[in-house]
Amino acid sequence: MNPWHDHAHVDIEEAGRALGHDFHTLSQIPKQADWPAAVCAGFDAAAHWHSHAHRPGPAHRRPHADRFTRKWLQLRLNAWRRQRAVANDVTPQLLRELDVTRCPVTREVLTHGTLQDTDGSVDRLNNDAAYAASNLAVMSVRANRAKGALSFAQVMARAHSVEASEGLTPTEWLRLAALMLGPCHATCPHDAPALPLCAPLPVHAVRLALQQVQRLFTEHCLRQAGKNRLLRDFSGACRSDAARLRLAALGHAVHEGLKHTEGHGLDDTRWDVWLQPAVMAALLRWREALSEAEWARVAALSGRLSQARRETPERLQLWQMPTRGFVPLRTGWA
Repeated sequence: MNPWHDHAHVDIEEAGRALGHDFHTLSQIPKQADWPAAVCAGFDAAAHWHSHAHRPGPAHRRPHADRFTRKWLQLRLNAWRRQRAVANDVTPQLLRELDVTRCPVTREVLTHGTLQDTDGSVDRLNNDAAYAASNLAVMSVRANRAKGALSFAQVMARAHSVEASEGLTPTEWLRLAALMLGPCHATCPHDAPALPLCAPLPVHAVRLALQQVQRLFTEHCLRQAGKNRLLRDFSGACRSDAARLRLAALGHAVHEGLKHTEGHGLDDTRWDVWLQPAVMAALLRWREALSEAEWARVAALSGRLSQARRETPERLQLWQMPTRGFVPLRTGWA
């Protein structure tokens, strides 16, 4: 039950009551003393209905929520408290799909419910947008805390530092910047800088064409057969011999570079291939050899090969960017 699908017409109190209803109906979480009044009212109404509609017994007990449902309920409560919009594509199933075993920023193994810095946390990548499927990532509490309300430019400034800051090394800040790049440039992709894709992107997050290309080369170029297949796919978009030669050089650079990563291309350290200057330079030389029409074909092809969903203006409306991700208020908050 999520009445946030049309944020321009949300009754905030009703959204709180709906959240309280879901806490009772979908979990065994008891009512908390610090919950807002509207959430408590929804919880009490659901409890009253349940007690009158069902006879006592095991068949009618409240369900045991898995960690994704609990995380979803808590995410909505935290967003409600801060007047942040939550799109209707944010569901327990989405959180299950976003789940990862290691933080993409710190590469620590993620824990759950330990109240430690290694616990997994769902965060918005563009802080000026709502909680929406294509704007979310799972990262450690440590990475989330460091990110805070920083803008993309502020994260990049920390990545360019020579010293660690706020608990993250410059390389970790760069990984965070790679995650934020697409969502922070969703409406202005031509303004985005070319960054090394040194972290795996969330499965549903907005990714730019250059990132999509980097992802494909990272995932397919370790083995000769995969590299050759990818080069054949992209060669059709190249209209000049120079572009095809630079494409081949890129494939070779990534293939060799993956062998020299710490995990030899077999674990998350494979993304460090783009931190090797020769590899990133090969990518940019190929890009420079392509006309805008050729690059458009490369971008379209990379999307098809990745089975990516194109982000549309209609879907971006869910991000509530005119209000910087806040819900336009019609009533006060409890």
